[in-house]
Parts: sequence; C-alpha cells; structure tokens
Amino acid sequence: MAAVYSGISHKLKGKTTSWEDKLKLAHFAWISHQCFLPNKEQVLLDWARQSLVAFYKKKLELKEDIVERLWLYIDNILHSRKLQNLLKNGKTINLQLSLIKIINERITEFSLSGSQRNIRAVLSCCQGILATPALAVIYTAKQELMVALLSQLCWSACRHPEGAVIAQLLEVIHLALGHYLSIQQQQANPKRAFGDVTGHLLQPCLVLRHLLSGGTWTQAGQGQVRQVLSRDVRNQIEALLQGGVFRPDLLSSYKEELLGQEQGDTKMGTLKGLLTPMDTMTARLVDASYCEAHLCVSVVATSVALLYRLFLDSYLKEGNQFLCFQALPRLYGCLQLSELQEKRVKALSTSDWTTELLVLEQLLNSVADNNIYNVAADKIRHGEAQFHFYRRLAEMLVNHSQAVVPAWFRCLKILMSLNHLILEPDLDDVLSSAWIDAEVTEFRTKKAQEVLVHTLFQTYAKLRQVPRLLEEVLGVICRPAAEVLRPPVLASGPSAALCGCLLELPLSQILDMWCLVLEKFQSVVLPCLRSDVDMALKALSLSALLHCIMSNMPSLDGSTPLPVIRRTQRAMDGMLGELIRPLLALLLDAPSSESELWLQKLTDSTLLLAYTWAQVDATLSLNCVQYRSVAGALNGDAVETPDLPPLLPGVETRLWKKTEKLTARSSSLGRYCLEQLYLQKVKRTLMHTGPRSEAALQALRDDVAHILSSGRDSLSQRAAVSWDGQVGTVSAQTYPVAHWHAIVANLTLLVPYFCPDDVRYLASVLLRTLPASKALGNSAEDEPSITLEKVSSALLHSPLFPEMQSLYSAFLMCVIERCSSTLCSAAQSDLGPVSQQLPWLCEKDHAFVAHWETRFVKVSPEGIEPRGEIAQNLLSLVRSDFRILLEEEQLKGLLGLLEVMSTLPLDSLLSPYHVHCFLLLLSLAVSPPGHSCSRLALQCWMTCYRLLGCLQRGRSARSVFRVMYASDIFEVVLTSLLQASGKLHVEVEDPLWLQFLQVFGVFLEQLMQMLIHLKLSSVLNFGKMTAFLSSCTEAASGKHLENQSPLGSQLLLVSLTKLCQVLGPFVRERRQAQEAPGALPELLQQAMLQMGTVLRLCSGTECQGLRLPPAILSAVATLLEVDLSQRHRDGDEAEIAQVTDRALPSQAALYQGVYAGLLSELPALARSQESFQEALRFLTLFFSAPELHPEEGSVFASMLHSVRTVLSDPDVPAQATQDIEPHLGALLAQMLEAGTMEDFGLVVQSVLQGLDISHMWKADLQAVLSALRLLRLLLDCPLSGEKASLLWRACPQVITALTLQNREACQERPVVLTVVGLILDVLAALLRQGEEAISNPHHVSLAFSILLTVPLDRLRPPEYGSVFLKVHNVLFSILQCHPKVMMKAVPSFLNSFNRLVFSVMHEGRQKDKGSTDDLPVVLDCARLVERMYSHIAARAEEFTAFSPFLVAQYVTEAQKVTLYPTVKDLLQEGIYLILDLCIESDVQFLRASLQPGARDIFKELHSDYLKYHKAKQEGEKRYTV
Repeated sequence: MAAVYSGISHKLKGKTTSWEDKLKLAHFAWISHQCFLPNKEQVLLDWARQSLVAFYKKKLELKEDIVERLWLYIDNILHSRKLQNLLKNGKTINLQLSLIKIINERITEFSLSGSQRNIRAVLSCCQGILATPALAVIYTAKQELMVALLSQLCWSACRHPEGAVIAQLLEVIHLALGHYLSIQQQQANPKRAFGDVTGHLLQPCLVLRHLLSGGTWTQAGQGQVRQVLSRDVRNQIEALLQGGVFRPDLLSSYKEELLGQEQGDTKMGTLKGLLTPMDTMTARLVDASYCEAHLCVSVVATSVALLYRLFLDSYLKEGNQFLCFQALPRLYGCLQLSELQEKRVKALSTSDWTTELLVLEQLLNSVADNNIYNVAADKIRHGEAQFHFYRRLAEMLVNHSQAVVPAWFRCLKILMSLNHLILEPDLDDVLSSAWIDAEVTEFRTKKAQEVLVHTLFQTYAKLRQVPRLLEEVLGVICRPAAEVLRPPVLASGPSAALCGCLLELPLSQILDMWCLVLEKFQSVVLPCLRSDVDMALKALSLSALLHCIMSNMPSLDGSTPLPVIRRTQRAMDGMLGELIRPLLALLLDAPSSESELWLQKLTDSTLLLAYTWAQVDATLSLNCVQYRSVAGALNGDAVETPDLPPLLPGVETRLWKKTEKLTARSSSLGRYCLEQLYLQKVKRTLMHTGPRSEAALQALRDDVAHILSSGRDSLSQRAAVSWDGQVGTVSAQTYPVAHWHAIVANLTLLVPYFCPDDVRYLASVLLRTLPASKALGNSAEDEPSITLEKVSSALLHSPLFPEMQSLYSAFLMCVIERCSSTLCSAAQSDLGPVSQQLPWLCEKDHAFVAHWETRFVKVSPEGIEPRGEIAQNLLSLVRSDFRILLEEEQLKGLLGLLEVMSTLPLDSLLSPYHVHCFLLLLSLAVSPPGHSCSRLALQCWMTCYRLLGCLQRGRSARSVFRVMYASDIFEVVLTSLLQASGKLHVEVEDPLWLQFLQVFGVFLEQLMQMLIHLKLSSVLNFGKMTAFLSSCTEAASGKHLENQSPLGSQLLLVSLTKLCQVLGPFVRERRQAQEAPGALPELLQQAMLQMGTVLRLCSGTECQGLRLPPAILSAVATLLEVDLSQRHRDGDEAEIAQVTDRALPSQAALYQGVYAGLLSELPALARSQESFQEALRFLTLFFSAPELHPEEGSVFASMLHSVRTVLSDPDVPAQATQDIEPHLGALLAQMLEAGTMEDFGLVVQSVLQGLDISHMWKADLQAVLSALRLLRLLLDCPLSGEKASLLWRACPQVITALTLQNREACQERPVVLTVVGLILDVLAALLRQGEEAISNPHHVSLAFSILLTVPLDRLRPPEYGSVFLKVHNVLFSILQCHPKVMMKAVPSFLNSFNRLVFSVMHEGRQKDKGSTDDLPVVLDCARLVERMYSHIAARAEEFTAFSPFLVAQYVTEAQKVTLYPTVKDLLQEGIYLILDLCIESDVQFLRASLQPGARDIFKELHSDYLKYHKAKQEGEKRYTV
C-alpha cells in the first residue's frame, strides 16, 4: 500500500511529470475513494499552496492557465462538501500563512492596477476561507492580516466600481467585516483598535459606504448587487467605525481634546500618546490623496453627518451635551461650507451646495433632536459658545443665499427653532432672500419655504411679537428694489403660514398688524405713487398682504369687547376714506399718457383693496350687531330701486365705468377683483328680505351677466396654467382659472339670474374644460393647484349640480348635441335621409325638446300616435346599408362623451330630455363600427347599454314606451347586433366580449321587467319578442356550419335566456290574470324549445373541446330551471305539462351531456366566478331532478368527488377559492338535504380520511386543505336528525385530528399558515355548535392547546391580522358557547388570551425606523382585544378572582414597550373594564407585589382609570334611574 501513496506524492513533486498530469492526478486524488494518502487533504492543499508560493516568489515558472487551475483547485477543495464534513467531524486542516499572504498580495495587486488575472478564483478562495470558521481562524488570529485584507478589499471595490467581480467582491467584504467586528469587540487595547481604523480602514470604508449609499451597484445592469447585501455592508461599516473610533474607553481622550480637561484616571496609561482622536480622525477624513477630488468632496460631506451621529450615539448622555457640541465645529470644519465662510473657497456649484446643505441640515437636526443646545446653560456656563457658532452659520447662509435648494430653507428653519435670536440680527435679509425676493418654482422647494415662513410666524406668535416681524416684512417690501422682478409676496406657501398664525393671535395684535400695513401704505407708498411704476408694484404687494390679514382674521361677534369693535370700525372707516377713495381718485384722474404697467398695477392694487374692504365689511355686518357698516345693514326690507347697494359706498356708479374700461385692457388681478365686487353686490342684494322689485331683479341679472361676460374672452382660449388659489397670484396667465373658479364656486347664487344664452354658454364651457382622461389629481410629488379641468370635474361630480336644473339640462343637451354631431359626421352619404329617419340627430334647436313634450301631451290613452314609426325607421336603417359608419377617432370621442354622461344621474330627467337621451343612445347602440374597430365598438356599446338601463330605471321610463313598443326596442337592438356580430374581430372567449354579453343581458332583463312592472301589453310584447327570436333561430339553424356566427349564436342565447328568466317567474306567479290563461305559458314553452335548438347549435360549433362559456352555462341552467318548474305545475295546466313531458326527453340528452362535461371541467371553471356560479346552479338543479340522473353510478358521489377536486386544486388561487366557497356551500346543502344517510356518511368519511395525519407527513397539503374546506362547508349546512347526530358523534375524532394537524403545520418552516387558518376557522365553527354537539370538556380543552401553538410573530401584517382574528374567534366561541367548560378552564383561556394581548403590544410598539403602514392592522387587533376584555368583564363571577393577575400581566408587558398612542388608548379602555372587577385589596396587592418599573406603570394606569373611566361611570350613574 505504501507504494500506492508514495508514488502519488513522488509524481506530484517530481520534475518529470507535466503540470497537466499533476493537476489531473491531484484532482483524482481528491475525489477518489480508492486513493489512500495519510492526511491526504492537508498534503494536497500544501502541494497546491507550495506551487503557487514558488511561482509568485519567482522560484517556479508556470503558464497562466496552470496558475489559474491551481487557484481553482484550491477553491474547489475549500468549497467542497467533503472538506466541510471533515472539519465538522473534528479533523484539523492547517492553512499556512504563505497562502494567506499571496491571497492578500493578489487582492492588493488588483486594487492598485486593476489586473483581472485569477482574481475571481482568488476571491472565491478568500470567500471559502472566511465562510468556514475553522479556516478563518488564520485571519482572526493575526489581526494585521485581517486589517490588510479588509482595507484592500474595500479599495478594490472603490477603485474599480465597474468591475465584473463587484458582486463577488462585496460578498467577501461582508464576510471580512463580520470577522473583523468580532475581533474588534474582543480587542482590549483601544489605541490599537483606533489606530487600525483610522490608519487603514477609515478612508476605504467611508468611500465604500458612500458608493453603496448612492446606489452605485443596486441599479439594474452588470454587477448588480442585492439591496439587502448593500444595506448589511453599510451597517457593518457603521458598527466598525463605532467600535474603533468612538469606543466608550476613548471618552476621556475626547474630553481632554475637546474640553481641555485633564483626566486623572489611572487607566489612561493605556492611552498614552492618543490625546487627539478628533484631530486624527478629521485629518484622515479631509486628506485629499486617497481618491479623486470630486469624489472626495462627496465622501467627506456624507461622512461628516455619519461620524457626528455615531459620536452622539456613543457619548451623548446627561452632562455631555457641551462635549457633543464641541465635536460639531470640528466636523463642520471638514465641509467646504467652512472654507467658504473663511473665504478659502470663492464659490460652490449648485450640486455641491445641495450636498453640503443636506449634511448641514442633518448636523443641525442632530443638535435639535438630542437637545444639545440649551440657551440658558450655554449663556451661563459656556459664554454663549454654541450661540456664536450658530450665528456664524446663520451669517454664512444669509450671505450665500441658495433659494433653489430646499435644504437651505430647512437649515434656516432649524436655526430659528433653536433660538430666534440666532437669525434676528439678519431677520430682514432672511425675509428678503427666503421669502420676499426668493424666486421659488420647484414644489419641494416651495414646501421648504412654507415650513420656514410658518416657523417664523409661529415663533414670533409665541413671543407675542408678530407685529414686530411684520414691521420687518414691510421694511423689506418697501426698500428700493427691482419690483418688476419680484414674485408675488403671498403665494400659497407663505399665505398658508400667515393664515395659520392669524388664527392663534388675539384680535388686538391682528389690528396692530392691520394698522401697520395701512400706516406704511399711507406714509411711504401713497405720497410717491403717481407715475411711479416701482411704487405701484409695492402698493400691490402691500394690498395682497393686507388682503390676507383682513380676510383670515377671526370675525367679530357679540362677545367681542366693545373697544376692539370700535377700533375695527375706525380701521375700516380709515381704510375706505383715507386709502381706497384716494387710490380710486388717483386712478380715475390718471392721464392717458401714463405707463400701461403703472395703470395696470395701480388698478389691481386699488380693486384688491376695495374687494377686501367690501368682503370684510359684509362679514362684520352679518356677525357683529355693534358694527355699523357705511354700506348699510344687510338685513333690511325689500330692495327698492334707490336703495340698490353700490359696489363701494361713496363711489358713484359712473366712476366705475372708467375702472371697467381700465380692467378690460388685460386679464389680470383687477378684473378678477371687480368680479368679486359684483359678487359682493349680488350677495348684498340677495340678503335683503321680502319680495324684490322688478328693478332689483333686473339689477341682479345685469350684475351676474357682467360677472360672466368679464372673463368670456379668456375662457375661449383654454389655458393650461394652474392657479394656487391665492388672490395675490392672479395674473394674465392664471386669470382664466381664477375666473372660472369664482363662477363655479358661486353657481348656486348666480344660475337663477342667468339668461338662457348664458346658461348654454356655461354648459358649453363646462363640457369643453372637462379632463380628457379619468386620471385626474395630483401625485405625491406634484404641487396641489387649481386648474380648469379640476374645477369642471368637481362641478360635474357635485351633488348640487343636478339641483341646478337649468344648467344641468343645458349641459345634458350640450352632450347630446356633441354626440349627435359626431354621428352626423360619420354619415357615409347625404344627411337628408338620416335627418328624416332619425330627426333627433340633426335638430340643433333646443325647442325640439319642447316639440317632443307637446307630442306626448297629445297622445291619447288609446294610443292614437303610431308608436311603430320610430322603430320602423330604425329597423329599415339597420336592415339596409346603415348610412352611419363610426371610425376609430369618432368612437374614441363618443366614448369620452358617454363617460361624461355616465357621471350624471339620468334617472330623474324630465320626460322630453329622457326620450331625447334614450333615442340618441339607441342610435349610438345600433350604429355599426368601421373596420378594425371591434374592441372600441364593444366598449362604446357597453356604455350605451348601461346608460339605457339607467334610463329604463328612471322616473320618466314610461315616456319612452309612448313612442316605441318594448318589443320594437328589443327587435332593433338585437337585429343590429346580429348583423354586426359577423364583422366583429373578437374571439368567443374574449373577456371584453363576455363582459359585453353580461351588460347586454342586464339591459334586456331590465327592459322585460319594466314591461311587466308598467303593465304594457305583456302578451303582445312578449309574443312579438318570441316570434322575432323564433325567426332568428330558424335562420341560424338553417345555415351551414361554416356560415354560422358564434357571436350571433351567443347573442341569441343570451336573449332567450333573459326571456325565460323573466317570463318563467311571471307565468308562475300569474300576474296577468286578465290575459288569456294559456297565452303566456305557450310563449314560454316556445322560448324553451328555441333555446334548446340554439344550445345544441352552440354545443356543436364553437364549444367543441372548449370550456363552456358563461352564456351557455347560464342558458342551460335557466332552461333546466324553467323546464323543471313547468313539469311541476298544478294540475289545471295538464295540457301544457304534457307538451313539456314530450319535450323533456329531447332535452334530457342535452342536460346529461352538460352534466358529464361539468364534472370534469369544474376545477377549470373555478377561475371564473361567473362561470362557476352558473355551473353550480345547473348541478344543483340537475341533482334535484332524479329522473335525469344516469342509471350507472351515484350522482351524489360524482358531485362530491368534483367538489373535493375543486377544493384541492392547487392551480385555483386562494382568493378564487374563497369567493366560490359560498356557491359550493349552497350546492352541498342541496345535496345533503336530498341525499340519504349513506351519502352523508360518505361526506363524513371523506373528511376524516383527509384529516389523517399521514397526509401531512407525506407533504400532501392539498388533501388536508380539501378536507378542511369541505368540513367548513359541512358545518355551515343546516343539519337535523340522524345526520346531525352522526356529525356530532364524529366531533371528538375531528378535534383530535385538528390538534395533530395544527401541531405538524406549526412545526413546518415556514409555518403553513393556510392550513393553520383553516383549522382555526373549522375549530371556531365546531365550538359555535355549543355543548349539545361537544359534550366532553376534554375535547374543548384541546382547542387551547391548538391556540397556544399558533404562531403570532414574524408574520406579515395581512397574515398577522388574519391569524389574530381567527384565534380571537375561537376564544370568543368558547367563552360564549361553553359556559360549563369555562368554569374550570379560566386559566387556560387567559393563557391563550394573554398571547393575543402581548402580541398586540409587541406589534403596536413604536419602532425606531420604519413607517406606520402596518398600524391599521394592529389597531383592528387592539379593538378585538378591547372587545374581549369587555366580554370578560361581563362574566364577573368567573373572572373576578383572576382580574388582578390580568392587570399585572398587562402592566408587566407594558413596561417593556412604548406603544403608539392609538394602540395604547384601545388597550387601556379594555384594561379599565378589568380594573372595575378589582376590589381595593386587589389594588393594594398589585402595588405591593409588582416590580418597581411595573409599579410605576400601574400607578399611572390606576390614576388615569380613576380620573377618566371611574369618574365617567360615576357621572353616568348620577343620571341613571
């Protein structure tokens, strides 16, 4: 034997053997069991290692492929299962340092030069070593090797981010970081740990983290890295920095360096020489030599915030706040912002500004969130060191305004929150650069600006210094500036901030602000206003500010102090007399040579102030009795001509003419404010009580006409510019939206006084400005704004729109006219014949509606009007070559109009509009489509039939049948569809076609139901329908097989089905006693015979080899239902019954064929709920007819087998199974009701066999699921007598089987939640049967063992909510239905219930990171817990003794978590009910026995209980009789 292995060793080491043979021999020696070498694994590894070492030391020359194969050989050994098993069994394999060194050298070579030679194999070897703890010890034993490896790995990833091995490289880095962290945690020498990190790992790790955070490798493409791996590596880097740079034992060094404190700690000997850790770290951080300049700037910026956060995590505690602050300037000094502040850098790019300001924001947030800055402590103890630093930051931010960067606003906001004095010296510059003069366009920047302005106002509101802030604002507005370039002062963001502040201020301060603006206007702007464009623009800014203050201040009322009312009165009078009237005079006296811009801005400012004054004056007059308006009271008597309210008191009407001419020059703010003044005038006129004179009514008509005509020209050009809703931002671009918004917002006031032409104009504008698509609204990133489309859409969906009858009718006529014009444009020839046969399409005059109404009035009860005229016209058009052909663009336009019509409530139209709309929709429904427009045509037809159905259910439905018989409508629509079906390019099973059949069927059913409901000659109409269908059936059956239209056959089938479905019950109930007794039954019989013919026709053509479509299933089920009901009629119709008996054999073969097909197709049909429902309906009917059952085999057993197949089919989705279970339950109930005891025993046996535990052992989950679902259906069936007795006798066996199944399911990994959920459902259903069904308490107690094993942790929110609810249902069933068991099983019940309580508290805790998206599920579960507490409290006699233990367990668990307030409130409401059961001794016991932390929680809980719950109960008892 010695020769065997000695020969192998000799050949491997011999020089005569080629390297090719050596590698083959080494490979054979490793994998072969016939090769015996002592310590073979070590020998082979050493041979490969020595060969590589010799090659890299230049002692051996090898080809590149041989070197590659040697690396692969080592890699295969390291990753082999054989080696892993040897190491697991205790065998020792030694890796020499020489191998580790050449691995590190190769990675270093790759890092420096990018050489790809053998790098994949080297990294794989390194991964194999690090992934095996027994081998990785060679790295962990020598820390310097691990540090060198980790450093070069990180540099490799950073220097070659585009490399093909990046994913493999990061996997190795992940392993290496894990090993280094374990070494670092065991390192007792902090100096060495700090030195390793700062000297070798800090720079590469920070660069790598920056690249990972930027998503460099998580985007799709080559070298994609899993996001989980990226996150894990980032977390490991943070842990490495925390454990190396910010160790707890370095705190003294940081204190000595940052605070200058001499440390007297005896342990400082170990830190000798390590006195400046912060300087060392920052020096390494800002060293520009380790990467490219542009990357270095980004790395430093992102790292500064990280390092400061880690510093706070390590050292922030009570007493260390100033130390934590001192680290901030050091780290801030690494940023370019500090160099900019010290003028070492002249300027930064926008991207650099964004990056640096985001970092500064994070730093300041850390200061604010951790309460590092205490104003008093900083001033008293530290000489305002922090304050001065923040002041320098504020100066830098203000001097280098960056209003395009959202973070710039947020930094200023945080500084304001820290201390308003930080920004106060530069407050005017802050207001100017961040608000007044800031050009902000991007949405996120606007939100940041709004937050800053809101913080400014809120801060000064708390200080009661808002007037002082307003002084600064006014000073900025009035300072010399290029006003033309200024944006509006009060856009939506600043306006919202100011409005929110005004609601919290006392009226005295608001009046101070009001007076300040008036004083500034009168003293600074008004004297210099003439001919000065800059002053005119300032006047507009001040007017907008004054408007915001006055319009949003709290209104005066009867409780307002009289001095405040008098001051407000003086302010209003002064504003009107000393400001508005002089401005109007200046405006009216302006020469025509004045600048157009000056005139426009002065007009805008004047009218804005006038509108504001009128609006506030009206509000004060209504709400405050003591206020005396110059314009007079609003609650006077009827308006006479001399007393009509003016636009503004003291301004003559003739003076407004010139103002109107000025505003007519441009669509701007002035025109909008003039409209608002007219609106105020209308409201004042309407506010006068009593009957109005003709002059007053005419004045109202003139005013509303002026309001509408003011913006008519602007609405003719559809503007796409949105408006933010602020009056001050109305411009020429936004005026159309503002004007339309004002009209729509006041429509209820204006519509009654519009003339008919104006109403039609409004309707046309509404239709024109509706959005083209359904997708209307703002996404999360879009700015909320007002557009023409949004305003029109809101009006269309408003519940008030139908109440404005004139506008609603006009709008409907606009839609009808647009549809009619589209149809006329699709005419293929002269419109003359079309206008004669379809006159409602070509009439443009609205008087046409009145013409129809007159015709209806003239119709006598005998029906002199020939109702067949319209139907004959339509039929002649349909049967001949229809002159209208709808192409794609026309169909799309019609679809949009029909969608608009679908939003309108058409069921309450007046009869003329109702008929006009019905005839138009009918014309659309029978118009044929062009080529290749089949799908669009189906969508259009579907919408038409839905709307026709809505009209049929409407109030004026009878009016349609005055001009057309129901049978004529039936014939027209079916004829058109049968003709079009041959040209439609859709498949029989196309979902769109099936959906259309369903909609069309509903329309036909409603048509026939209305025929019966309105008692409209049922025999005549049903007779004509049956005769028409008979002719269609004969025509279809007479065609050759290749000429038959499958779509047409389905249309016939749907029509016959609906006829039988409506006529069958009608015949049975004999609603038409006055008709000939045999007429309707005979018609029904004819329809049944025709349906059988069409069914056989369909089953012989397109349905061969395919699943039965829903239309055929519905038809055959309906035919069988009517057939059976006809056969079981009373004896007075024996003759018809005989006819049916003769027909039955001919249909029996059809029924039996469908039955046989359904048994095999049932699982496939389960994916379509509609088809499956119809299939089950047929099977239920078939089972109830024993004469149809085949002679061989049991129908019950066959159906049961099919049901079980459906329940166990893995291809049926879980949601589909849940949807079809009610229908399966109805079938099973019918089967059990008609079945024998033997059949019932078969069901029970099937359930028990499926619950056999062997299925779970064999992983046959479908058998278990099928049995559980079948059992759940069985328990829902009504059972009595012997069948119920048999099921209850099997209950013990069932519960035992459920216990075993649940145990196995919960032991699986992952847990089989589908099985567990079904077990809990079945268990709850069993327990709800009560003690009569389950008499043995032992079997009920088994339920507790099931509940205790159900998993409630590590579940996704939907799964958690579902399982929680099911467990709760089981507990509730035991509590309510098994009182005898509860007498002895209270501890077991509470154990299971406490699992639910603890689970809710765990899931409802406040997490450090993450969203609150899961909170609704937890809240639902908390409500269930609260409800269960209430049920427990209601059973006081059983639970009183256990109430203190329930409270103790709740309090003990509550001590461990911090709950969301909403969850805590629900749980506390429940535990209060348990405290009601506790007596005083129980409370004392809890106070004495609880642990200190829990005792504090209990004290707080009991205090809240006495304060809120107990006091409320006592208050309720006081009023209880």
